[in-house]
Amino acid sequence: MKDLISFLLVSIAIFLVSCNSNTSAVIENISSDGKVKIKVEGKRGLPLDPYKTEISVKAYDFKEGKLMFEIMAGDLNNESVKFTWEDNSNCIISIEESDKHVRSFKLFADENQVQLAEI
Repeated sequence: MKDLISFLLVSIAIFLVSCNSNTSAVIENISSDGKVKIKVEGKRGLPLDPYKTEISVKAYDFKEGKLMFEIMAGDLNNESVKFTWEDNSNCIISIEESDKHVRSFKLFADENQVQLAEI
């Protein structure tokens, strides 16, 4: 009986903590010249699931490109997703995971090409 009560208390605690987490998020950023737009969008079924995340890039006259992956994060927001623009063509997108590990993605986009990859 004690095990059942302990299990219920732990389950309730996990449920209450996870209620504060979002199940979807969209974070956008635009280069200073306005020619490159980055959108990080994440969705998950339950607050403890990984986000199914998509980074989409619309640059110049190119068709929108997307990179999809899963990430374990408490929330995707302006605190956990950072955009570091080196110039109007180069950006590092950093996403902090729940364990404080940071996944980074390099974007290069100019009028001739667009490249996005995890680094």
